[in-house]
Amino acid sequence: MDKISTLVIGCGDRATVYANEGCKELGAMRIDACVDPDVSKLELMQKEFGVPADNCFTSIEQALARGRFCDCIINGTMDDLHVPTTLPFLEQGYDVLLEKPVCNNEKDLLTLRDAAKQSGCRVFVCHVLRYSPFYRKVKELILSGEIGEVRHINTYEHVGVFLTSVSFVRGKWRSERECGSSLLLAKCSHDIDLICWLNSGAKPDTVFSTGGRDFITPENAPAGAGTRCLVDCPQSVRDKCIFDAQTMYLDNCLLPWYPWQCTGKDYREITYEEKVESLKTFNPHGQCAYKCGGDIVDHQTVSVRFDNGSYATHSVTLGSFRDGRDIFVAGTLGEIDGRVDEGKLTVRHYDRGTSWYNSRVIDVSADADNAGAHFGGDRGLVRDFVNTVAGGALSISASTIDDSVRGQLLVFRADESMKKGFPVKF
Repeated sequence: MDKISTLVIGCGDRATVYANEGCKELGAMRIDACVDPDVSKLELMQKEFGVPADNCFTSIEQALARGRFCDCIINGTMDDLHVPTTLPFLEQGYDVLLEKPVCNNEKDLLTLRDAAKQSGCRVFVCHVLRYSPFYRKVKELILSGEIGEVRHINTYEHVGVFLTSVSFVRGKWRSERECGSSLLLAKCSHDIDLICWLNSGAKPDTVFSTGGRDFITPENAPAGAGTRCLVDCPQSVRDKCIFDAQTMYLDNCLLPWYPWQCTGKDYREITYEEKVESLKTFNPHGQCAYKCGGDIVDHQTVSVRFDNGSYATHSVTLGSFRDGRDIFVAGTLGEIDGRVDEGKLTVRHYDRGTSWYNSRVIDVSADADNAGAHFGGDRGLVRDFVNTVAGGALSISASTIDDSVRGQLLVFRADESMKKGFPVKF
């Protein structure tokens, strides 16, 4: 198969991950153009993917002026830019790999759905967890009928301390007021999509949600804490604080491409001294995590009733010491549970001979498709997208634009319920 010619819009972390999977891991894509207002990111795209300099644009208008000169686009812009940066490319006939969530309001969501259908173009929203061998196996077990009809799906996401800090306390998604996306939308649209996907054919009927910003607050800051870790916070306080910027970003930076984006330099080129200076002055990751002004909730639980009488719940907690996702699916004939990071599922059935149960463990951790981020989901998504752009059939994991819209509407209804304090009809 010829390599798929691709235009990348918004050359941040997620878009470059997908580009890397398509080009370097799968050998099925080539990045022929890119758009980003940050010139340093355009230079990185030239270096990493060989994008010609005259195909590096600082605005989508410059790329649109060329007409359709690639096969597809990868859109990795921020949430509130997804729709306005996708619509004009749909009009030109581009297939789109669109980072989740689709957008942060219902009007734009439905506008994009209608535009995608009118254009006839494929819009793949990046529900990457569907493509991991772990969740794909859950789906296959349900479709096989082994556990009967689904009665209840329970999922739980534990967001680790580092990701909590770098994304939802000090990072780009720390404030729904500023970025327009709630925690459920920015972090758990994966999980809400999984709930809908696994409960095949059932439509949400009623949703109730509770949550709030109750733990990572100024009132819960360690006694004597300052406003910037490296400036006015005593060492005795920092030694006991899990969000200490020194240990988190300078000594043990787990995701080094995140905290230094505000410096305007590639994280691989910024010096230690420059990192320290940024944390002391303008870098938001140098602020006290408890006092940096975020308003995103730090925990939330969602309960959904579907029109077939089944139920689902999802819970998320920020600042967990062990991160990861759990799932439990109860059926009329059996049940499934497991943790995606362990790569193992347990299937149980009632044992009439003992009035207890029997079980078997399915280990997908050695599956070759586990390679890469999101337990293999990133690579599986890109492989499926490239295949369909080339005219191939959709896989079991593929989501249609209608699937994506339904899951995201459920997120909007859940957040509405949490803010109003009572159940909301879907």
